[in-house]
Amino acid sequence: MMLRKILLVMSMMFILSAGAAAAADKTYEVPEGNCTISLPDNYAVTVVERPTDPNDELGVQVAQLSVSDPADKSLAMHVMVESSKLTKELPDLDYKPGGVMKDYFAENLQNSGWQEPVVTGEQQNENMYFIKFSSYIADSVGQKYDGQIYATLKNGKLIYLMLMSKERALKPDEKALLEDTVAKLYFNEQSVPVVSEDNK
Repeated sequence: MMLRKILLVMSMMFILSAGAAAAADKTYEVPEGNCTISLPDNYAVTVVERPTDPNDELGVQVAQLSVSDPADKSLAMHVMVESSKLTKELPDLDYKPGGVMKDYFAENLQNSGWQEPVVTGEQQNENMYFIKFSSYIADSVGQKYDGQIYATLKNGKLIYLMLMSKERALKPDEKALLEDTVAKLYFNEQSVPVVSEDNK
């Protein structure tokens, strides 16, 4: 009887702690991405937007959420949204990606400074697919950043979820956090307004 009471108390404690952990997540709007992500509330999140270069014929726009862990300065996450005249011509990645799309994202990552991006899998979130990459960055002063990236394309916008660690390998629980963030990314579907002949 005593053992049953102990097990009951322990199970209640587990349920309450799990509920508290779930309640600790905060939801953030991804700028220009028409989507939201959920992260533990102990992370610091800031919005960074880069204005379009007036001399850029493609009109490239970049916006991102920059995520950091105050307890670990070596870890950073970025949720980046990029769009241009060219990306607006591309279809949504709502199908199992093949070699063409994987090569396309790999080339974009290399152009952004990521070294030797390698496809290590894919993840489906509702009807959207994310291509998973392993890569690294070496900056101008010789510091190396281990990285993992998930990439997709929605409504003419490239969406990247990037996790990087400075001068060390990413830990399994950190990679799991990124995977969980991708799983919790929610696209805000907006209905297209119908314009009647009377309103024209």
